[in-house]
Amino acid sequence: MGGASVETVLDSPEAVVGGRIAGEVRVTGGDTAQDIRGVVLEIVTLCRVETRGDDKVYAEISLGEARLDPGTIGPRATKTLPFQIVLPASTPLTVGSTSTVLRTRLDVAGAVDPKDADPVRVLPNRAMAAVLQGMERAGFRLVETEVEYNPRRANPFVQEFDFRPRSSRDWGIEEVEISFSPVQGGVEVALTVDNRGGFFALGRERTARFRVSEAQADRINLATELRRAIDSLR
Repeated sequence: MGGASVETVLDSPEAVVGGRIAGEVRVTGGDTAQDIRGVVLEIVTLCRVETRGDDKVYAEISLGEARLDPGTIGPRATKTLPFQIVLPASTPLTVGSTSTVLRTRLDVAGAVDPKDADPVRVLPNRAMAAVLQGMERAGFRLVETEVEYNPRRANPFVQEFDFRPRSSRDWGIEEVEISFSPVQGGVEVALTVDNRGGFFALGRERTARFRVSEAQADRINLATELRRAIDSLR
């Protein structure tokens, strides 16, 4: 005997970090009426996570969930349930090996729970996009991203963007790491320069922090500002 099935249809497969994912859940009945205890929508990020000891593992992290109540679904009947879910402001961006999916599950008594999964592309807000583009214009290329996850922090996710210099003028720089923390109206940027060591000196890291508002993103030359900050940390 066939049971109920579920399908999620998104208004858009893309959402800006801190924005909303919206769409509808379509529940279709099977051969007999069934009591659906709930529809569970869960946002899950798949990412490389840095753990203690600098080990890195590929992990699934739940960002949050919502629950809908379709009630009883009749044989071959269809119920459509609209929904909206807010992406947390600290949601990792969809870059490199980091991805996000919306998983939908029917909670059906005495049956295997039907499931559906839909990829969601998480885009940067204007301030983040301006910083990442500014790094490219300043002469650095993105080579890797990873997510540091600590559930005890107020901001549990820190996504790190690792850049390498394109030009020989920056030979003394091993890499530049960028990370974002959400603040009112924009982001706080942590910029870390990893300087190469020499024959008689160890490499060293130096970090600067500054804020970029979404209002500033289109008004200032971030490539110039980032280059100035990087040079000051060498």
